[in-house]
Amino acid sequence: MTNYKKEYEKVFSGLPEDDQLAFNSLNTEFDKHFVTEDAKYEKLYIMADVMVRSGKDYVTYYNAKTKDVARVASKDLPKYRNKYWSDAAILGVYFAVLFSASIFFFGEVVISLVLPGILILILAMVPLMNHGIKHQSSGRGNKQMVSGVLFLILFVGANLLILFMNSETLSPLKITSYDASLVDTLLFVVFVIVAAASVYFIFSSKSWASKLIFIVLFIYSAGRLIYPFDFLNELSEFIVQYFMFIGLIIIIIAQYLRAKSSNKNES
Repeated sequence: MTNYKKEYEKVFSGLPEDDQLAFNSLNTEFDKHFVTEDAKYEKLYIMADVMVRSGKDYVTYYNAKTKDVARVASKDLPKYRNKYWSDAAILGVYFAVLFSASIFFFGEVVISLVLPGILILILAMVPLMNHGIKHQSSGRGNKQMVSGVLFLILFVGANLLILFMNSETLSPLKITSYDASLVDTLLFVVFVIVAAASVYFIFSSKSWASKLIFIVLFIYSAGRLIYPFDFLNELSEFIVQYFMFIGLIIIIIAQYLRAKSSNKNES
């Protein structure tokens, strides 16, 4: 099997500086479209090799901005499934753990408008992380410095918001809170982490049956999280009392249909 990354690097090393800059930009643009690594390097190798064989430079041969060239070229290339949302979910798991740690530290469960603000920051951080931090680690970080710095600013800011959520400064954003026992606090923390992890597996799992399992876990965990508070009482009571049983039935039926479909395909 051809190692297109090595083949591309050989061709790339012989390119003039301007063409190297152009192909570095193409590399970045393919990443923005979440093209898989193998497909990306195969395409870059083909594009660079064809250009070199023509005896022309990038500007003359392609006569278009790297953004436009990559957008067209990436349409038919395989892409990472739900890459944006799975990356966002990974950050969500991290902040869920930090939020859980803050609950233990302050000894109080606090629900604040800071939390939806954190979600917005996470969604803003993902493209900055992909186009900044990851590219710098791969040796293409000179032009990604701004993205990397912005990511770090948002990341540190989100950390500070969670750590100081219980402070007087952010108290106007507090929705509700309650002092829980150690056992209740531990259960709350467990369901925070389970809910965050479920979101990650919903987006990263390939099987729809697996997704269904984690959707059920997420809904049940969300119900358990809002259950102690004095809002959405009827919904949370229904989820806590009945949804897990309903979810189990749904999962069993889904697994049965999946197994039945697999048996038909094998026969």
